[in-house]
Amino acid sequence: MERTHAPSPAEALLEAAAAVLDEEGRDAVTARRLGREIGASSMAVYTHFGSMEELLAAVWRRGFTELGRALSQVTPTKDPVADWMVQGWHYRDFALRNRHLYRVMFSDGLVAFNRGSRADQEVALATFQALLELIERCEELGRWSVDDVVLGGEVVWVTTHGHCELELTGYFEASGRDPRRLFERCTRTLALGFGDDPELVQRSLGAARRRTRPLRTGGSPTA
Repeated sequence: MERTHAPSPAEALLEAAAAVLDEEGRDAVTARRLGREIGASSMAVYTHFGSMEELLAAVWRRGFTELGRALSQVTPTKDPVADWMVQGWHYRDFALRNRHLYRVMFSDGLVAFNRGSRADQEVALATFQALLELIERCEELGRWSVDDVVLGGEVVWVTTHGHCELELTGYFEASGRDPRRLFERCTRTLALGFGDDPELVQRSLGAARRRTRPLRTGGSPTA
């Protein structure tokens, strides 16, 4: 039987902090509370992170590092639009698999907390850059017409992030709507909005469906 290793105290603290932040908010995150969550004293926070502020920064940083890792799994193909669609499904999958961490990453309090850190900003911007690179490929290979790549990236991100935020609340299911179908329709609408050919978009959707089928059923993706 394969052995499972318990998380290190530092890792356990990060997981506990993300969960408490998501469920109860910033005021509930104290050294005493986190120590109790992992079966240790309040000194565990200071031993492993030095301060509560650094622990919070580590939670935020960890989220964007893991998101970047998920987005980088997309293997480039001859169909840049399908690649872009696959990346979107990886983004959604990350949000759904890491509900606590995802909400914490985009909390107003933590975003404001990290605005002053250039290193943390670079970690977060790296995930956005991964999106911009795919948009540039779509434009360079003649599929899209994008005058402002950064603005295009912001439009994609706002749409994708907004969908994920609503899906995490259970809104779509409560409304009797299929979130996966809606997510695909959003990507199709965005591609057409960037000037893509409707027939080519359908082909890209088909390719993306085949590559992301496990993400729709809970398995591992084929990037």
